[in-house]
Amino acid sequence: MTSVKTSTALWLGLLAGLVLTLAACGDDDDDGASGGSPTIAAAEAAYLEALAPALQAVNAQLAGLDDLRAEAFDDGPDAAAADAYGLAYETFASDRLAAIEALTPEENLTDEHAALVSAAGDGVLLAQDLHTELAKSPPASDAEFLDLFGRLDGATIGGRYHDACSALQSSATSGGLDIDLQCLL
Repeated sequence: MTSVKTSTALWLGLLAGLVLTLAACGDDDDDGASGGSPTIAAAEAAYLEALAPALQAVNAQLAGLDDLRAEAFDDGPDAAAADAYGLAYETFASDRLAAIEALTPEENLTDEHAALVSAAGDGVLLAQDLHTELAKSPPASDAEFLDLFGRLDGATIGGRYHDACSALQSSATSGGLDIDLQCLL
């Protein structure tokens, strides 16, 4: 009789373990939409959908910056054109930071948003330093400008901004949103 009770208890224990294991594993539809692709929370989507046009509006200033840069550095040093470029670049960097800071991310995106704010803030400092350096001694060529930009750590700051923006773009894309944060700009 003891062997029957032990055997029944063993089977009940195994059955309970199997039920708990199946419950812990869940089903295959845990990834969101019935189509099998993950979805993003409404608050996260709202933040990302607001961020995209904000960044696109600020990035529209870049075409004008390219023209100012060509004027300032293509035909030798031009102090007035270099100052105009420095001021415009500073305005662009400040506008970009303001556009980002104006948004409040959903809790799941606070770290990514903070990284973007930090990189954009460093971009403002870079722009201020660049404007100061351009006022002191405008570069005689685009190559000298790029050297100055490099010495001010522009590539690193630009890279940090790109990485932070790309993390948010990845969240949007993996969440099924069709938006473009224009991270390469």
